[in-house]
Amino acid sequence: MLSSKLFSWKKNSTIFKNEELIQKLRFEGITDEKILSAIRTVPRELFTEKLNEAYENKALSTDCSQTMTQPFCTAFMISCLNLKNTDKILEIGTGVGWATAIISKLVNTIFTIERFNTLLDSAKKNIAKLNINNVNYKLGNGFEGWGEKILFDAIIIGAASEIIPLKLLESLKNNGNLIMPKKYHAGNQKLLLVTKKSGNFEQKELLDVKFVPLLNEASVK
Repeated sequence: MLSSKLFSWKKNSTIFKNEELIQKLRFEGITDEKILSAIRTVPRELFTEKLNEAYENKALSTDCSQTMTQPFCTAFMISCLNLKNTDKILEIGTGVGWATAIISKLVNTIFTIERFNTLLDSAKKNIAKLNINNVNYKLGNGFEGWGEKILFDAIIIGAASEIIPLKLLESLKNNGNLIMPKKYHAGNQKLLLVTKKSGNFEQKELLDVKFVPLLNEASVK
């Protein structure tokens, strides 16, 4: 009986903390109910060992010197893509899979690439616990894209780069959006939204951000 009560208390505590995070995101301007609902159904504590910080609106460190992106940044980046439930999405930087799981709730299929095998294994295990089955995984270099002739409705890059990888632009459908943190020579970073229109690419700078670098290197087994 005691263990049952403890489990119930922990579950209610998680729901409360998650709802607090949702309210913080609303306060910061995230109003898309589909995105907020997706965040609500993906328990962030499942993806981190830092349980006391799981629902704080900040980035959390993970293995391989990487990070799990701040919830506001994740929600804001997703909101800029105008996702539909029929979309096919490419994610560069699976990490431990938290953002992957959220996006999976909003689209038809998500293809996700991670260069660190340790992180990819963690992501697969975490996402499997949520019975999500519309995710395709690949261990590889994000600069090279998915490597097959697939066009994506949107692309989200979870690490900063001074250039936009050409192969990713080539993988974007017409009227599709790509969002990424762009690093400038001065060291600052801004979110960059790129929209493909009739073979041309329109760029729009958004928020100041701080992300780990996008590594143009072979995957790490």
